[in-house]
This record gives sequence, structure tokens and C-alpha cells, in this order.
Amino acid sequence: IEEDLIEEIARIHGYDNIPSQPPVALMAMMPATESSRSPMSLRRAVAERDFHEVVTYSFVDATWESDFAANRAPITLANPIASQMGVMRSSLIGGLVGVLVANRKRQAERVRVFELGRCFSKDAGAGPVTGFAQPMRLACLAAGAALPEQWGSAAGRVDFYDIKADVEALFAPRRLEFIKAGHPALHPGRCATVSLDGQAVGILGELHPRWVQKYELGTAPVVFELEL
Repeated sequence: IEEDLIEEIARIHGYDNIPSQPPVALMAMMPATESSRSPMSLRRAVAERDFHEVVTYSFVDATWESDFAANRAPITLANPIASQMGVMRSSLIGGLVGVLVANRKRQAERVRVFELGRCFSKDAGAGPVTGFAQPMRLACLAAGAALPEQWGSAAGRVDFYDIKADVEALFAPRRLEFIKAGHPALHPGRCATVSLDGQAVGILGELHPRWVQKYELGTAPVVFELEL
């Protein structure tokens, strides 16, 4: 074929004798300032806090949106791949609870997982897709024992303050403020807004007893979700 003939000519002529054309596209290095951290560096930082990364679907069950985000009008898919994946997520919490449910069914007591991904909501002034906001968020869930089973420390269940320490470590040396708040997914008395320089950047708390019972989790996990 024609390509074989061209290859033979190139081989006889000598590959090193064929002039190479430099690329004409603009190739500039993107700025990487020391004042910000990349998503990959955040993944490493969370993994160092003893969390395992998971990747869940962006399209979820409408019940998750109602339970964990009080979203009664989520973005619906025109052609979902399954009936339980019919809407786009507006929070990462539902996906993490789904991972916990799967682990509980396999008798896994201690679960510590995180996800870094996009959420989706309706916003007339947002882009790049007109009418839809697509913020990046980081969410973590911890359930079961605070520490792996070992002889050097007493067994104890993970609580609000354990995960609060993880959030503070991610923001260090910046100082955070935790303000009592309410959230549809979280326990009304064990929930706080994470505030940085007077601006709310996330939510932290223990899962609501209603959802612990509904999803048969046994004990309540502690979760946080932050704007990236």
C-alpha cells in the first residue's frame, strides 16, 4: 500500500535526514503559584489523613438529592442509564454514604473515604454551560473506629472533633471558624459551618439519625464537604 512505499523511501533516505517542523501552536506553561495548592496535592494531603479516595457517579438517585441536599428539583437526565441514576448530584455526601452502605453490607466496620469532584446545580448566570453551575468540591466521610485496631491505644468511635481536626489540618496554617448550623443531611445539634475569613466554605457534622436508620448504617458517620 501507499504507506508502506513511503516508509521504505523514508528508511532508505534516512529518518535523521528528514527535516522536522517545529509546532506552530502556542505552548506556554500554565502558572503554578506558591500561594495555592493543586487538586492532586489536596488528594495527597487527605490520603495522609488516613482516607481512601473513591470515584462515584455524577448522576445519582433522586432520593439521595432529597435526603442529603433537600433538593426537590434536581437536574434530571433526558436519557439516564438506570432509573436510580436519573439526576445530577448537587452534593458529594450522597455518594459517600452509598459507599458506606456497600461497605456495611460487607461487614466493614471502619470506613474512611473521600471524593474530589464536580457537583451540579441550576444557575442562570453560571458557565461554561449556560444555566448550570459546576463547582468542584472535596468531601470526606469517616465511620467506625477513630484509629485502626492496635494495642497502643484504646478503641473509640470517630466523632465530630476527630474530623474537625482533619479539616483544620487541611487549611493549616490558616485559622478556621466553626459556627453552629443546620443541614438536611446532618444531625441538628452536631453540625457546623466551616468559615474562613468570614466566608462560609463548607459544612461539617454527624449524619442525621433519620438517615442512619433509613440506610441501616448502625452508627452515624461524620462527614464534611468543602468548596475546592
